Formats: sequence, structure tokens, C-alpha cells
Amino acid sequence: MSVRLAIAVGTLMGLIVAVQAAATITVIQKGLALDREAASIARGDRITFTNDDDVIHNIHIFGPGGEDTDLGLQKPGKPLSYKFDQPGTYKVRCNIHPSVKMTVTVK
Repeated sequence: MSVRLAIAVGTLMGLIVAVQAAATITVIQKGLALDREAASIARGDRITFTNDDDVIHNIHIFGPGGEDTDLGLQKPGKPLSYKFDQPGTYKVRCNIHPSVKMTVTVK
């Protein structure tokens, strides 16, 4: 049976299952704070951090296994993005401004 025929038959029989695409949420930095204290996301989802302040920020992510990822300096208006591939609790903070922080739970 050809691959096309198998896909057509499977589709007609309802055997093809849709795979949910990873989501991206946006977190805004404004007033030396993030717009939320916590987020709960699925494994593989991405968070984009957008600097809506007039100052430079830094995004530093501490993972559940002790790993840490410094996304670097973030100028005003610049977005930085991170994909959360492992389940667990992550701490996100700005190394420059201690009030810019949040917790991300990945299921």
C-alpha cells in the first residue's frame, strides 16, 4: 500500500491524530517588573520576554536540574525567547533588577 493511500485510508477512518503545536506566551517587562509572577506551561512551550521598559534588562533562567541559562542583556524593545523542554519548576530573573522575577512550572 502506498504511503498516500495509507494516509487517505487512515484519515477517512479517523486514525490520524492531530498533534498539538507548542505554544508561545509573551511576558512583558514594564515598571521594573514582569507582568506576571508565575506561569504554567506544557513541555516544549516557549516564553518570549519583551522589554517594554526604558532600561536594559537581563533574562537569566534557572532550571529544575540545576542548569542555568543567561539569555544576556536585553535592550528596550528587544524580545528574548526561551523554549522550556524539561518538566519542573524554573526561576526566571533579571540579574540587574531583583524585582524582575517569576516562576515557570513546566508540566
